Amino acid sequence: MMFPNSNSSIVKRLTIRSLQQNRLRNRFVWLAIVLTAFLVTSVFSIGMSYVKTIDRQQLKMMGTKSHAALTLPREDQIDKLRKLDYVDDAGLSASVAHVVNTPEMGHISVNLHWYDKAEWEKMRKPLVDSFTGTYPQKVNEILVPTWILEKMGIRNPQLGMPIELAYRTIRGTELSEEIQSGFVLSGWYSETMHIRSGNIGSMFVSAPFAESLGAYPWTTGSASIVFSSEKRISTLAERLERDIGLTGDQKVKVVPLYERETEGSLATGAGFAGLIGFILFSGYLLIYNVLYISVSKDTRFYGLLKTIGMTPRQIRTIVTGQAHRLAWTGIPAGMALGAVTSFAAVPLALGSLDMEAGVEVSFSPFIFIGTALFTWLTTMASSMKPAAIAGSISPIEAVKYTGLTMNTKVKKSTGGSKLYRMALRNVFRDKKRAAVVFLSLFLGLTTFLTVNSLVLSMDTDHFLASYTENDFDLYNNTMRIGYPDEVKSVITEDKLKDIQSIEGIRQIRTTYMSKLAIRYDPGVFGKHIDAFVQKTKSERPSDEAITQNDLFRSLLIGLDTDYVREMNQKLEEPIDIGAFERGEVALIGGSPEYYETCSPVQFRLPGNNAERTVQIGGFVDWMFQAPYGSLAPNVYVSHRAFEQMVADPLIYKLNIQADPAKHPQIADRLKAIIDGDHAWYMESRMEQAEDLKAGKQMLYILGGGITVILAFIGILNFMNTMLTGITVRQQELTVMESIGMSKKQLRTILLYEGVWYAVLTALLLSTLGTLISYGAYRLFRIEATYAVYTFPFVPLLVSLMLVFAVCLVVPLVFYRILKTKTIVERLREAA
Repeated sequence: MMFPNSNSSIVKRLTIRSLQQNRLRNRFVWLAIVLTAFLVTSVFSIGMSYVKTIDRQQLKMMGTKSHAALTLPREDQIDKLRKLDYVDDAGLSASVAHVVNTPEMGHISVNLHWYDKAEWEKMRKPLVDSFTGTYPQKVNEILVPTWILEKMGIRNPQLGMPIELAYRTIRGTELSEEIQSGFVLSGWYSETMHIRSGNIGSMFVSAPFAESLGAYPWTTGSASIVFSSEKRISTLAERLERDIGLTGDQKVKVVPLYERETEGSLATGAGFAGLIGFILFSGYLLIYNVLYISVSKDTRFYGLLKTIGMTPRQIRTIVTGQAHRLAWTGIPAGMALGAVTSFAAVPLALGSLDMEAGVEVSFSPFIFIGTALFTWLTTMASSMKPAAIAGSISPIEAVKYTGLTMNTKVKKSTGGSKLYRMALRNVFRDKKRAAVVFLSLFLGLTTFLTVNSLVLSMDTDHFLASYTENDFDLYNNTMRIGYPDEVKSVITEDKLKDIQSIEGIRQIRTTYMSKLAIRYDPGVFGKHIDAFVQKTKSERPSDEAITQNDLFRSLLIGLDTDYVREMNQKLEEPIDIGAFERGEVALIGGSPEYYETCSPVQFRLPGNNAERTVQIGGFVDWMFQAPYGSLAPNVYVSHRAFEQMVADPLIYKLNIQADPAKHPQIADRLKAIIDGDHAWYMESRMEQAEDLKAGKQMLYILGGGITVILAFIGILNFMNTMLTGITVRQQELTVMESIGMSKKQLRTILLYEGVWYAVLTALLLSTLGTLISYGAYRLFRIEATYAVYTFPFVPLLVSLMLVFAVCLVVPLVFYRILKTKTIVERLREAA
């Protein structure tokens, strides 16, 4: 009768001694586990920080953390709003007055606003930078953004300094007479919201001041709403409309950032899922490749253990036990290294740039839990094949085991002795190993290329370009509403010639402007009036009132015909350029759905009672190239037609496109031409880009950190895979050398193998890799509409150079390490 015998202590001792005996190999395995844990921890931590930083930049451009706003909320609605289970927070605001610009302030629009504590503390303040002071509490205190202070000529603000303002209070659609008041500066901060809004901004006053002017949320304001979930914002907004019970002109407006939801979220999810899959598979290959080396090294040893009675299960226990012990120390070390990189090195790099905005460093325990679980499972899965081979192989087979799958099929070739052909056959002799090599290189470098492409495409310069059309805009400041002095010709022909002569300016488009009064025809403009009052939440005047009170006034804009040519490229029914040039047709600022094309428009110009008639020939945006819109739509004609209609045509605006490399010099020349004259106003994309500089550098550092890690892992994967291939072929290479193949020929074969790997990987990376990176961009483009595809030429060149360098150097280095022993010693060891 046989009694069970526990050999667990012996198996444990063998496991430990095997680890001690193979220190060099185990260091490679341990390093692979550490690097995999480091890869997953750092990439996901930095990646989440990158995503959060982009989200924060977008929120800062919106200026609020709210999801929607309820206009003109009643007090009972406010109480009900705060009790809804799907509403987390609600803040109140009121528009108090419209600031009258000084000549120094130029082409900006500023209102006085009041926020309650919830609105300011929870929805607005978290998105501003460099906040100094306090929110206004006293009746004469005011809080002003730094960009508005600079427009007012205040570059070194001081708490308590006097601020003199003229303003008009808001009553429905009417503005009061101008009121002059003195304020005390209670604080300031920097923001970027004015870039998106087109230099529209706010100063903030106290509750006592707002109440003194009769400004309350239910008269001139709104309630900002933060829902309990950021998913299905539009659905929650519709639910809110039903639950609150809207009346009159009330609306629930969704913040523009959340208007694109389902399609964008699905696309982003698919993109992230693909990227995560690439990263995780790269981590798996890293551990698998290193553990696979142990098969050829230790299989004979395990076969000998079988001869003395060790069972297959015990051998599998030894193999997996070694993997367990290496993982116990490797995983924590890798996660610690990833944490240091994510939470110390990256913020330190950002801090060295003295960035005001800071970076959204992401910490999630799920990243570390997931990393530990993934790395553990990967280590166990990667050890299963070596364990299975070691446990199932017989002692006789173990002696002959090399790790190579022999193909007995004879291939006939006329060029078989060519070394480069032998190398090509060697590359694909073990198709599985060849697939692993190419997959290791391709996945790592394609992920590197894809992330680089996304980082470059989501540059904040593109973000800025989505809100600004031109490199420089020059305005005749005297033609804006509220300018205290008379309108005059500022952009003269001489000044225009001086500007045109500046080196680096590629294109200048001129816009003329004059006031006009349109004859109101309900049949032509009725739908436009309905849309206008709905948009502005104002009361609709009767047709009789419009005619009798001469309310139908707007602007005549002299437009550069190149704009019309550009529009024609996108229109199914192009605008008649000839008729537009002759002044027979005009463009209307508004939506085509409100008009009939070819309808007549009659108007008269100031100082001339003669009526002119043009036909509607097309449409542009409501305030295209115009400083404001009004009850009547703006009318757009060609330069030629404008000069024929207007006795003394005045240039309102110059739109300038320039060589980006010469922006600083051009800006200096333009400022010299303006020479401090407040009748001019200049906007520069370069200066606006300075406001986003910190955010741009953040994204580059975060994205660059991810790409460097991914490139490193991809190359390391290839090195491990090549080491595996050379290790399992050590006996074969030794035999070839023993029968007469010279060391030079062996090195040449290995070099050719590296060349084949490099060439084929480069082809895959340049074709399929770039296609995958573009596909990822298309998915992210749905969410980040400002993104512009930027082909990563430099990252691709760097990738190809790395591929060739690694593929040529690594095989020779590893072969040099393996051939340190003599041929006799290597043959004896192989036997």
